[in-house]
Amino acid sequence: MKRLGMALVPQRGISMPDYIAMAQLAEQQGYDVIWGAESNGYELFSFLSVLLSQTQRIKVAPGIASIFTRTPAFMAMSAATWHLIAPGRSLLGLGVSTRIIVGNWHGLTWDQPLGRTAEYVDMLRRALRGERLVHQGQFYTSEQFRLAVEAPGEMPIYLAAVNTKMLRLAGEIADGVLLTWVPLDAVHQVVAEIRAGAQAAGRNPQDVNIAMYLRTCVTDDRSSALEWLRRDITGYTVADVYSRVFRRFGFQAEVDAMQAAWQRGDRALATAQIADRMVDALGVIGTADACREKVEAFAAAGVDEPIILPFTPQADALPAYQQTISAFSA
Repeated sequence: MKRLGMALVPQRGISMPDYIAMAQLAEQQGYDVIWGAESNGYELFSFLSVLLSQTQRIKVAPGIASIFTRTPAFMAMSAATWHLIAPGRSLLGLGVSTRIIVGNWHGLTWDQPLGRTAEYVDMLRRALRGERLVHQGQFYTSEQFRLAVEAPGEMPIYLAAVNTKMLRLAGEIADGVLLTWVPLDAVHQVVAEIRAGAQAAGRNPQDVNIAMYLRTCVTDDRSSALEWLRRDITGYTVADVYSRVFRRFGFQAEVDAMQAAWQRGDRALATAQIADRMVDALGVIGTADACREKVEAFAAAGVDEPIILPFTPQADALPAYQQTISAFSA
């Protein structure tokens, strides 16, 4: 593998010292990047700043930060803060989140994600270079904003991408792309879309780093892990953007049956419609050797940076997380 990442997601029962311990373990194991997730748990940039201050080498990045809840200027300020804490150890993972999170949770308008993303990235790059922003665009405006501290410069920007248009846009404008929920046999088609976007923009496709979240559980209790991941997949399938992707990857029967049960209000039956074949395709579950073999297969299929996202059905999560993290080394 060219690179190896690890994702830390908010979870009840995990303390800040626990997160720091996992970050330090990942650094000891030779992981290259820690990606911090954000939904309705910890505040992402405060959390990642702590991890930067408590590690020595490993890069730290949001994965992802929503462009709908932070302006380009505010994002540049966050990046500049990281640069002061740990120069050269930060990446930026950006995305459009979902209509549910942006609209229902934050009360903001979620619209035109492609156009917004392109304009946002252009403004952000200029701000990171220390330029004065004078911008009157379709989605964003700025009059005379300029960082008052040292500018980070050309900080790598990754875009989270799920559908075809965003995959191509990531290939056109981003330094890297963050994938999720892609089965092994579909990696080639997703990579092809990213490469096509890069070629259309006159870029070398190999300059776009392809990173992918792999929900991973090193365990002997395979059945419990399958059930946990089945529930997680159900939660994503409720969102239209993910249901469309799952159908495209060959899981239309499961998605249709799940959504029909969900609409009837039968949550247990809805989860039961996510068949083992779908869970197996979208997750990495089993012994340490079996998990390493599957992650290597994703790397061989075209994923430059597998991102280990540890999960566990156990109530005492930390030891299980540490077991999964320790099964891999860069």
